[in-house]
Amino acid sequence: MAAKPRSRRQEQVQFAAGLRAQGRSWSEVAAEVRQHYRVNARVAPRLARGLSQREVAELWNERWPDDPKTFKNISTWELWPAATGHEPSLATLDRLAQLYECAAADLLADLPDHSRSTAPERSSAVVPEAVSAPPAGVELVEGMFTAPVLLTPQLTGRLVHQLHDVRFDELAQALIMWVQHANPGPDRRELLQQISTALTVAAAAPLLDIADADERERVAAVLDDPRRVDQATLTHAERVLQHYRRQGDVLGPQIALQTALAQRQVIADLTAAAPDTLRPRVLTVYAELSQMVGWQLYNLGDYRAAQYYYDDARTAAHDAENTELVTYVLCTMSQLATWQNKPRVGIDHAIAAQAWAGQAESPAARGYAADVAARAFAAAQQPDKARRALVQERDAVHEMACGEPSLASWWYFYDESFYWGTKAECSLVLDAPDQALHAAATSLPMIDPTNVHNYAHTLALQSEAYLQRGDIAEAAAAIGDIVHISNVNHSPRIGQRVAALRSALTPWQRTRAVRALDELLTHHRLTGRSSTNRS
Repeated sequence: MAAKPRSRRQEQVQFAAGLRAQGRSWSEVAAEVRQHYRVNARVAPRLARGLSQREVAELWNERWPDDPKTFKNISTWELWPAATGHEPSLATLDRLAQLYECAAADLLADLPDHSRSTAPERSSAVVPEAVSAPPAGVELVEGMFTAPVLLTPQLTGRLVHQLHDVRFDELAQALIMWVQHANPGPDRRELLQQISTALTVAAAAPLLDIADADERERVAAVLDDPRRVDQATLTHAERVLQHYRRQGDVLGPQIALQTALAQRQVIADLTAAAPDTLRPRVLTVYAELSQMVGWQLYNLGDYRAAQYYYDDARTAAHDAENTELVTYVLCTMSQLATWQNKPRVGIDHAIAAQAWAGQAESPAARGYAADVAARAFAAAQQPDKARRALVQERDAVHEMACGEPSLASWWYFYDESFYWGTKAECSLVLDAPDQALHAAATSLPMIDPTNVHNYAHTLALQSEAYLQRGDIAEAAAAIGDIVHISNVNHSPRIGQRVAALRSALTPWQRTRAVRALDELLTHHRLTGRSSTNRS
């Protein structure tokens, strides 16, 4: 008798294995997985084989190395036809079918059938409209809670256990697809808050959420006596940092801030007691957490507090002699200053970041330092310097694509999509809406769709470009897309962008497109307050 599965993923693997043992083909197994777990036809064959999106990308790259893909590509294809998805081409579907050993048509089996019967009508009765199948992950999200949640210690432990094998990026994808598919009434919004709270609890426990009993005891001992800090404890702390960052991107700063603050205090206790051999690593982890706290406060609009934690992060990164991290923190300080309409201060931090990046031997560091420099120069109305910085960034991004991935976890968000987003932003500031629109349209399909923060801000750039061109209906539609995904990430900075864009539409508020947008804003209660700043 098979052991009881510990997680939904293990349950799916056992379910598929049982069907294969009965002699079912992979296509048949995928169809059963799709029906049983209510996922779409592009997700089902992957789950049937027990593969992650990253593993599918690796299989693709082994077979077609001249056309490399990442998990982001797999994610966007699986999200389609949702707004944040990207339609796979016929060639893409054929290659996925080869990997999954199914027919290409199987990957489209959940799409509507628009054919009409030629047989004569037998009845004049009205046939109810078919209800489309819910998107991938609906059961995972909807099944988490059916009643108000009281986060008792027992429930906290159970959540940590249940989410132990869940990949956060795939859970985020399911959550986003579910929100976009559903009518976000008050009950749905309340449920979203409960889900976010549960995910926060699950994320706040990772220093003790360790499968290996010996490692768990070791970490617990270190927390009890920081003088016992060792390599294994630091490795675990470094491993969960990426999870914290993704939590803020998907669920927003209100959720992520508490987690980062709590873990920062834990690491601060270790810093004072760490031996000299481990002190640089402990300081690096502490600096990252301080930067994360500052970033979340920045997104909450508390700029003074954000500056305090950024300064703390920069000092700790210098103490750790981590030049690449110093560069990153200086970049975030430049972004904060430029956002506050202090572009000359932003230039000051950006130039310092570029100086340190020159010593870091990291194309990501050079690229991001050029990125914030371009934004600061554009805001200061120095277009030639902004364009030169964009050229430097483009070259660095190309070098990143041709080389080995950076080992530094904080660059997870930085890729070609970010460069195109910044080019769109600079083009808007310099009154070049056509260039901005092209750049935003290039960036959006490249963005990891579970990074709600970056996706929403790039949509805002697209909307602003439409506004500058006078394309009011398109601008309103882009704002509507931001509103839909903002059900997941309640960032005040995103709300400010929505409010500022809606304010710019005031001269056209009687048009059909703007009236429809106002109904959507009222429904989602996202009217917000105006801001003229840009991210």
